Amino acid sequence: MLRRVCAVLFVFLAAVAADAADKPSSVTGLYLTTRYPALTVRAGEATTIDLSLRNFNLPPRELALTVPQVATGWKATVLGGGQPIKSAFVPADGEEKLQLRLEPPPGTGPGDYQFLVEARGDGSALKLPITVTIGQELPAKLKLTTNFPALRGTATTSFKFKVAVANDSGRDATINFSADAPRNFQVTFTEAYGSQQLTSIPIEAGKSKDIEGGRLSGEAYAGQDSQLTVIAKNDGSETARDVELSATAPEGWKTSFDPKELPELGAGKSQSIKVTLTPSARAIAGDYQTTIRASSTGGLSESANFRITVLTSTVWGAVGIGVIAVALLVVVFAVARFGRR
Repeated sequence: MLRRVCAVLFVFLAAVAADAADKPSSVTGLYLTTRYPALTVRAGEATTIDLSLRNFNLPPRELALTVPQVATGWKATVLGGGQPIKSAFVPADGEEKLQLRLEPPPGTGPGDYQFLVEARGDGSALKLPITVTIGQELPAKLKLTTNFPALRGTATTSFKFKVAVANDSGRDATINFSADAPRNFQVTFTEAYGSQQLTSIPIEAGKSKDIEGGRLSGEAYAGQDSQLTVIAKNDGSETARDVELSATAPEGWKTSFDPKELPELGAGKSQSIKVTLTPSARAIAGDYQTTIRASSTGGLSESANFRITVLTSTVWGAVGIGVIAVALLVVVFAVARFGRR
Protein backbone atom coordinates (compact mmCIF):
# COMPACT_ATOMS: atom_id res chain seq x y z
CA MET A 1 0.00 0.00 0.00
CA LEU A 2 2.86 2.38 0.87
CA ARG A 3 4.59 1.72 -2.48
CA ARG A 4 1.40 2.57 -4.41
CA VAL A 5 1.00 5.91 -2.57
CA CYS A 6 4.63 6.80 -3.23
CA ALA A 7 4.23 6.01 -6.92
CA VAL A 8 1.13 8.22 -7.22
CA LEU A 9 2.88 11.06 -5.38
CA PHE A 10 5.89 10.80 -7.70
CA VAL A 11 3.72 11.03 -10.84
CA PHE A 12 1.88 14.08 -9.45
CA LEU A 13 5.14 15.88 -8.64
CA ALA A 14 6.52 15.10 -12.10
CA ALA A 15 3.39 16.59 -13.73
CA VAL A 16 3.70 19.76 -11.67
CA ALA A 17 7.36 20.08 -12.61
CA ALA A 18 6.57 19.67 -16.33
CA ASP A 19 3.81 22.29 -16.12
CA ALA A 20 6.17 24.67 -14.38
CA ALA A 21 8.73 24.16 -17.17
CA ASP A 22 6.13 25.13 -19.79
CA LYS A 23 5.07 28.24 -17.86
CA PRO A 24 8.12 29.72 -16.12
CA SER A 25 6.97 31.82 -13.17
CA SER A 26 10.02 34.07 -13.46
CA VAL A 27 8.86 35.48 -16.83
CA THR A 28 6.10 38.07 -16.91
CA GLY A 29 4.95 40.23 -19.79
CA LEU A 30 3.95 40.34 -23.45
CA TYR A 31 6.33 39.35 -26.24
CA LEU A 32 6.22 39.74 -30.04
CA THR A 33 8.86 37.49 -31.64
CA THR A 34 9.87 35.65 -34.81
CA ARG A 35 12.31 32.82 -35.35
CA TYR A 36 13.89 34.58 -38.33
CA PRO A 37 14.23 38.38 -37.82
CA ALA A 38 16.68 38.58 -40.75
CA LEU A 39 16.31 36.43 -43.84
CA THR A 40 17.19 36.29 -47.54
CA VAL A 41 14.56 35.86 -50.27
CA ARG A 42 14.55 35.62 -54.07
CA ALA A 43 13.92 38.72 -56.16
CA GLY A 44 10.39 39.34 -57.39
CA GLU A 45 8.68 36.91 -55.00
CA ALA A 46 6.43 37.59 -51.98
CA THR A 47 7.46 36.05 -48.68
CA THR A 48 5.57 35.15 -45.48
CA ILE A 49 7.23 35.38 -42.06
CA ASP A 50 5.83 33.58 -38.99
CA LEU A 51 5.23 35.76 -35.89
CA SER A 52 4.41 34.82 -32.31
CA LEU A 53 2.50 36.98 -29.79
CA ARG A 54 2.83 35.51 -26.25
CA ASN A 55 1.41 36.40 -22.84
CA PHE A 56 3.24 35.32 -19.65
CA ASN A 57 1.43 35.66 -16.31
CA LEU A 58 -0.77 38.60 -17.37
CA PRO A 59 -4.53 38.88 -17.84
CA PRO A 60 -5.92 38.42 -21.37
CA ARG A 61 -5.07 41.32 -23.68
CA GLU A 62 -6.21 42.68 -27.03
CA LEU A 63 -3.34 44.24 -28.98
CA ALA A 64 -3.56 46.42 -32.10
CA LEU A 65 -1.19 45.31 -34.87
CA THR A 66 0.47 47.66 -37.37
CA VAL A 67 3.53 47.85 -39.63
CA PRO A 68 4.62 51.49 -39.25
CA GLN A 69 7.89 51.03 -41.11
CA VAL A 70 7.70 49.50 -44.59
CA ALA A 71 10.41 49.56 -47.27
CA THR A 72 9.59 51.91 -50.15
CA GLY A 73 7.13 50.40 -52.60
CA TRP A 74 6.61 47.20 -50.61
CA LYS A 75 3.24 45.98 -49.34
CA ALA A 76 3.10 44.59 -45.77
CA THR A 77 0.10 42.74 -44.31
CA VAL A 78 -0.34 41.09 -40.89
CA LEU A 79 -2.28 37.83 -41.18
CA GLY A 80 -4.13 35.76 -38.58
CA GLY A 81 -5.68 32.47 -39.62
CA GLY A 82 -4.80 33.31 -43.21
CA GLN A 83 -6.80 36.58 -43.19
CA PRO A 84 -5.61 40.22 -42.86
CA ILE A 85 -6.10 41.43 -39.26
CA LYS A 86 -5.70 44.70 -37.32
CA SER A 87 -5.67 43.28 -33.78
CA ALA A 88 -5.26 40.00 -31.91
CA PHE A 89 -6.56 38.72 -28.56
CA VAL A 90 -3.97 36.91 -26.45
CA PRO A 91 -5.31 34.76 -23.56
CA ALA A 92 -3.61 34.59 -20.17
CA ASP A 93 -0.46 32.44 -20.37
CA GLY A 94 -1.27 31.84 -24.05
CA GLU A 95 0.19 32.33 -27.53
CA GLU A 96 -1.28 33.64 -30.79
CA LYS A 97 0.33 32.59 -34.10
CA LEU A 98 0.50 35.36 -36.72
CA GLN A 99 2.14 35.97 -40.08
CA LEU A 100 3.65 38.94 -41.88
CA ARG A 101 3.28 38.86 -45.67
CA LEU A 102 5.70 41.06 -47.62
CA GLU A 103 5.24 41.78 -51.33
CA PRO A 104 7.99 43.65 -53.23
CA PRO A 105 7.26 46.07 -56.10
CA PRO A 106 8.20 45.02 -59.66
CA GLY A 107 11.87 45.43 -60.47
CA THR A 108 13.09 45.33 -56.87
CA GLY A 109 16.84 44.75 -56.95
CA PRO A 110 19.34 43.21 -54.52
CA GLY A 111 19.78 44.88 -51.12
CA ASP A 112 18.59 45.03 -47.50
CA TYR A 113 15.01 46.17 -46.78
CA GLN A 114 13.85 47.19 -43.29
CA PHE A 115 10.41 46.62 -41.68
CA LEU A 116 8.96 47.20 -38.22
CA VAL A 117 5.96 45.39 -36.71
CA GLU A 118 4.21 46.86 -33.65
CA ALA A 119 1.65 45.51 -31.17
CA ARG A 120 0.01 48.07 -28.81
CA GLY A 121 -2.61 47.87 -26.07
CA ASP A 122 -3.22 48.58 -22.32
CA GLY A 123 -0.03 50.57 -22.00
CA SER A 124 2.10 47.94 -23.78
CA ALA A 125 4.10 48.77 -26.92
CA LEU A 126 5.92 45.87 -28.56
CA LYS A 127 8.26 46.44 -31.50
CA LEU A 128 9.80 43.82 -33.79
CA PRO A 129 12.33 44.93 -36.45
CA ILE A 130 12.72 42.65 -39.47
CA THR A 131 15.35 42.77 -42.24
CA VAL A 132 14.73 41.19 -45.62
CA THR A 133 17.69 40.75 -47.95
CA ILE A 134 17.34 40.17 -51.68
CA GLY A 135 20.42 38.42 -53.02
CA GLN A 136 21.84 38.29 -56.51
CA GLU A 137 19.58 36.29 -58.82
CA LEU A 138 21.24 33.34 -60.51
CA PRO A 139 21.03 33.68 -64.30
CA ALA A 140 18.63 31.40 -66.14
CA LYS A 141 20.43 28.27 -67.24
CA LEU A 142 18.85 25.42 -69.19
CA LYS A 143 20.52 22.24 -70.37
CA LEU A 144 19.30 19.85 -73.09
CA THR A 145 20.73 16.35 -73.44
CA THR A 146 19.75 13.30 -75.51
CA ASN A 147 21.14 9.79 -75.73
CA PHE A 148 20.61 9.47 -79.50
CA PRO A 149 21.26 12.76 -81.34
CA ALA A 150 21.12 11.11 -84.79
CA LEU A 151 18.60 8.59 -86.17
CA ARG A 152 18.29 6.96 -89.60
CA GLY A 153 15.12 5.97 -91.44
CA THR A 154 13.10 6.13 -94.65
CA ALA A 155 10.71 8.78 -95.96
CA THR A 156 7.84 7.12 -94.08
CA THR A 157 9.66 6.75 -90.74
CA SER A 158 8.46 8.67 -87.68
CA PHE A 159 11.46 9.77 -85.63
CA LYS A 160 11.29 10.16 -81.85
CA PHE A 161 13.99 11.82 -79.77
CA LYS A 162 13.97 11.68 -75.97
CA VAL A 163 15.42 14.91 -74.58
CA ALA A 164 16.17 15.69 -70.92
CA VAL A 165 15.50 19.34 -70.04
CA ALA A 166 17.28 20.53 -66.86
CA ASN A 167 16.53 23.82 -65.10
CA ASP A 168 19.84 24.76 -63.47
CA SER A 169 18.75 28.30 -62.57
CA GLY A 170 17.97 29.54 -59.07
CA ARG A 171 14.19 29.71 -59.53
CA ASP A 172 11.27 27.76 -60.99
CA ALA A 173 10.66 28.45 -64.68
CA THR A 174 8.17 27.73 -67.44
CA ILE A 175 10.01 26.30 -70.44
CA ASN A 176 8.65 26.94 -73.96
CA PHE A 177 9.39 24.49 -76.77
CA SER A 178 10.04 25.17 -80.44
CA ALA A 179 12.02 23.46 -83.20
CA ASP A 180 13.70 24.34 -86.50
CA ALA A 181 12.96 21.51 -88.94
CA PRO A 182 13.57 20.93 -92.67
CA ARG A 183 10.82 21.70 -95.18
CA ASN A 184 7.74 19.43 -94.92
CA PHE A 185 8.73 18.19 -91.46
CA GLN A 186 6.42 18.84 -88.50
CA VAL A 187 7.63 18.50 -84.90
CA THR A 188 5.58 17.95 -81.73
CA PHE A 189 6.58 17.67 -78.07
CA THR A 190 5.13 15.37 -75.42
CA GLU A 191 6.19 14.59 -71.86
CA ALA A 192 7.86 11.20 -71.62
CA TYR A 193 5.37 8.36 -70.99
CA GLY A 194 2.51 10.68 -71.97
CA SER A 195 0.55 11.45 -75.14
CA GLN A 196 -0.52 15.05 -74.50
CA GLN A 197 1.13 17.49 -76.92
CA LEU A 198 3.03 20.30 -75.17
CA THR A 199 4.06 23.83 -76.04
CA SER A 200 5.47 24.62 -72.57
CA ILE A 201 6.01 22.95 -69.24
CA PRO A 202 6.93 24.19 -65.71
CA ILE A 203 10.19 22.84 -64.26
CA GLU A 204 11.27 23.51 -60.68
CA ALA A 205 14.68 24.97 -59.90
CA GLY A 206 17.34 22.28 -59.96
CA LYS A 207 14.99 19.69 -61.47
CA SER A 208 14.75 18.10 -64.93
CA LYS A 209 12.08 16.44 -67.08
CA ASP A 210 12.16 14.09 -70.05
CA ILE A 211 10.52 15.33 -73.25
CA GLU A 212 9.87 13.45 -76.51
CA GLY A 213 9.78 15.17 -79.94
CA GLY A 214 7.97 13.56 -82.86
CA ARG A 215 6.56 14.38 -86.27
CA LEU A 216 2.88 15.08 -86.96
CA SER A 217 1.90 12.06 -89.01
CA GLY A 218 -0.71 9.36 -89.38
CA GLU A 219 -1.80 6.41 -91.52
CA ALA A 220 -4.95 5.71 -93.51
CA TYR A 221 -6.34 3.30 -96.09
CA ALA A 222 -7.79 4.38 -99.43
CA GLY A 223 -11.58 4.76 -99.20
CA GLN A 224 -11.66 4.03 -95.45
CA ASP A 225 -12.18 6.30 -92.44
CA SER A 226 -9.16 6.98 -90.26
CA GLN A 227 -9.22 8.99 -87.05
CA LEU A 228 -6.71 11.40 -85.53
CA THR A 229 -6.87 13.42 -82.31
CA VAL A 230 -5.60 16.98 -82.38
CA ILE A 231 -5.33 19.49 -79.55
CA ALA A 232 -6.55 23.08 -79.91
CA LYS A 233 -4.83 25.24 -77.27
CA ASN A 234 -5.28 28.94 -76.54
CA ASP A 235 -1.86 30.37 -75.64
CA GLY A 236 -3.20 33.93 -75.51
CA SER A 237 -4.29 36.00 -72.53
CA GLU A 238 -7.95 36.34 -73.59
CA THR A 239 -10.75 33.89 -74.35
CA ALA A 240 -10.98 32.82 -78.01
CA ARG A 241 -14.57 32.76 -79.27
CA ASP A 242 -16.32 30.94 -82.12
CA VAL A 243 -13.35 28.70 -82.92
CA GLU A 244 -14.00 26.79 -86.16
CA LEU A 245 -12.03 23.80 -87.44
CA SER A 246 -11.32 23.21 -91.14
CA ALA A 247 -8.95 21.19 -93.29
CA THR A 248 -7.26 21.38 -96.67
CA ALA A 249 -6.84 17.84 -97.99
CA PRO A 250 -5.89 16.24 -101.34
CA GLU A 251 -8.54 16.12 -104.06
CA GLY A 252 -11.23 13.53 -103.45
CA TRP A 253 -10.55 13.28 -99.70
CA LYS A 254 -13.19 13.87 -97.02
CA THR A 255 -12.63 15.38 -93.55
CA SER A 256 -14.90 15.88 -90.56
CA PHE A 257 -14.41 17.17 -86.99
CA ASP A 258 -15.98 16.33 -83.66
CA PRO A 259 -16.64 18.97 -82.46
CA LYS A 260 -16.66 21.14 -85.57
CA GLU A 261 -16.89 24.41 -83.60
CA LEU A 262 -15.93 25.61 -80.11
CA PRO A 263 -18.12 28.46 -78.76
CA GLU A 264 -15.18 29.61 -76.65
CA LEU A 265 -11.73 28.48 -75.52
CA GLY A 266 -10.38 30.14 -72.37
CA ALA A 267 -6.88 31.55 -72.06
CA GLY A 268 -4.43 28.75 -71.37
CA LYS A 269 -7.09 26.09 -71.97
CA SER A 270 -6.98 23.24 -74.48
CA GLN A 271 -9.57 21.02 -76.18
CA SER A 272 -9.20 17.58 -77.78
CA ILE A 273 -10.79 17.31 -81.23
CA LYS A 274 -11.45 14.10 -83.15
CA VAL A 275 -10.60 14.33 -86.85
CA THR A 276 -11.92 11.76 -89.34
CA LEU A 277 -10.00 11.51 -92.62
CA THR A 278 -11.23 9.48 -95.59
CA PRO A 279 -8.74 9.24 -98.47
CA SER A 280 -10.08 8.94 -102.00
CA ALA A 281 -10.94 5.40 -103.02
CA ARG A 282 -8.56 5.88 -105.95
CA ALA A 283 -5.66 7.10 -103.83
CA ILE A 284 -2.51 5.12 -104.41
CA ALA A 285 -0.08 4.14 -101.67
CA GLY A 286 2.18 7.01 -100.63
CA ASP A 287 2.49 10.11 -98.50
CA TYR A 288 -0.03 12.99 -98.63
CA GLN A 289 -0.23 16.29 -96.77
CA THR A 290 -3.31 17.57 -94.95
CA THR A 291 -3.48 21.00 -93.31
CA ILE A 292 -5.73 21.38 -90.26
CA ARG A 293 -6.68 24.93 -89.31
CA ALA A 294 -8.39 26.54 -86.29
CA SER A 295 -9.90 30.02 -86.83
CA SER A 296 -11.71 32.34 -84.41
CA THR A 297 -13.40 35.73 -84.49
CA GLY A 298 -11.09 38.69 -84.93
CA GLY A 299 -9.11 37.06 -87.74
CA LEU A 300 -7.06 34.82 -85.45
CA SER A 301 -6.03 31.46 -86.93
CA GLU A 302 -3.43 28.76 -86.52
CA SER A 303 -2.68 25.73 -88.69
CA ALA A 304 -0.55 22.59 -88.67
CA ASN A 305 0.48 20.25 -91.49
CA PHE A 306 -0.01 16.51 -91.09
CA ARG A 307 1.66 13.89 -93.26
CA ILE A 308 -0.77 11.05 -93.93
CA THR A 309 0.62 7.80 -95.27
CA VAL A 310 -1.93 5.92 -97.42
CA LEU A 311 -1.46 2.18 -97.14
CA THR A 312 -2.65 -0.55 -99.45
CA SER A 313 -5.71 -2.33 -98.06
CA THR A 314 -5.10 -5.98 -97.21
CA VAL A 315 -8.38 -6.86 -98.96
CA TRP A 316 -7.30 -5.31 -102.24
CA GLY A 317 -3.90 -6.89 -101.76
CA ALA A 318 -5.54 -10.30 -101.57
CA VAL A 319 -7.64 -9.49 -104.65
CA GLY A 320 -4.49 -8.45 -106.49
CA ILE A 321 -2.75 -11.67 -105.57
CA GLY A 322 -5.80 -13.61 -106.74
CA VAL A 323 -5.81 -11.79 -110.07
CA ILE A 324 -2.10 -12.50 -110.55
CA ALA A 325 -2.64 -16.16 -109.67
CA VAL A 326 -5.49 -16.46 -112.20
CA ALA A 327 -3.37 -14.79 -114.86
CA LEU A 328 -0.53 -17.19 -114.22
CA LEU A 329 -2.91 -20.14 -114.48
CA VAL A 330 -4.22 -18.83 -117.82
CA VAL A 331 -0.68 -18.44 -119.12
CA VAL A 332 0.29 -21.92 -117.95
CA PHE A 333 -2.87 -23.41 -119.48
CA ALA A 334 -2.27 -21.62 -122.76
CA VAL A 335 1.34 -22.81 -122.93
CA ALA A 336 0.33 -26.33 -122.05
CA ARG A 337 -2.43 -26.40 -124.68
CA PHE A 338 -0.96 -24.48 -127.54
CA GLY A 339 2.72 -25.07 -126.93
CA ARG A 340 2.45 -28.53 -128.46
CA ARG A 341 1.40 -27.12 -131.84
